[in-house]
Amino acid sequence: MKAGYMQINRSSRITRSASALAVLLLVLFVSLLQAAEPKRETLQAWDEYIRIVNLHIAKSAAETGQFLWTDESQDMARRVQRNEVVVTNHNPEDVPQGLIHDWVGAVFVPNVTLDRALSVVESYDRYDEFYKPLFSKCKVLARDGDQVKLNVVATQRAFSVTAAVETEDQVQVVRLSPTKAYITSNAVRVQEIANYGQPTEHVFPENRRPGYVWREVTVQRLEARDGGVYVEWEMIVLSRGIPTAFRWLIEPLTDELPRKMMLDLLDETRTAVKQESRLFQSQELASRASR
Repeated sequence: MKAGYMQINRSSRITRSASALAVLLLVLFVSLLQAAEPKRETLQAWDEYIRIVNLHIAKSAAETGQFLWTDESQDMARRVQRNEVVVTNHNPEDVPQGLIHDWVGAVFVPNVTLDRALSVVESYDRYDEFYKPLFSKCKVLARDGDQVKLNVVATQRAFSVTAAVETEDQVQVVRLSPTKAYITSNAVRVQEIANYGQPTEHVFPENRRPGYVWREVTVQRLEARDGGVYVEWEMIVLSRGIPTAFRWLIEPLTDELPRKMMLDLLDETRTAVKQESRLFQSQELASRASR
């Protein structure tokens, strides 16, 4: 038993050491490159990818059949209904001098309505409460009906490295029916922050950015059925490419961190929707009792 424990412990240390080395290599190679801004051909490939995504959104919204990603597989739908948070990714797509990462996940919140779920998802000023520490800031700059402009600061920490990104997001909320809605968010401005949380914190100069996030689009789909609400998040990010020589070491890290982030986002969404729904019901009962 002791030998087995020592072997597991040693394996865990090796895994942590490899991940730490991956982080250090990633930081090292981005700091050595001079120009971190995406090239024209990189942005063209990104625009084409997002064009296809938007076509898929429009098609799924217009059809009376499949709306959710979850519906692509009966097994996946059953897993979500069994209270599992399901997350997957499309393999990062190589583009000229960059990578497109496309992650999608789903969760089911029982015994709530679409209105209650939307009230949480659209409570942007409370994102630093619902999704801490991922969102350290989320401020509504403007709201015009179903269009919202946000200022967001998101952080992700791995070992001693904290990646922080400030974005200005254009959000569009589309209510398709009493049971279906989707929300798209496009980061129209992206700034990466150096030394986040320290006295020397500052915005990276445009030509010296690490390139963890060059562009970002998120899509949220919500559908009420089966006695609750399905909530899906899709996060699509354009980043700088990873040198071929480092990919075998760095790619496991670039897979692990977004997966954990998506799992946390969905789980925290479910928790917040449940809590807000219970609070709403309590307030309703109290209001009726006082009449």
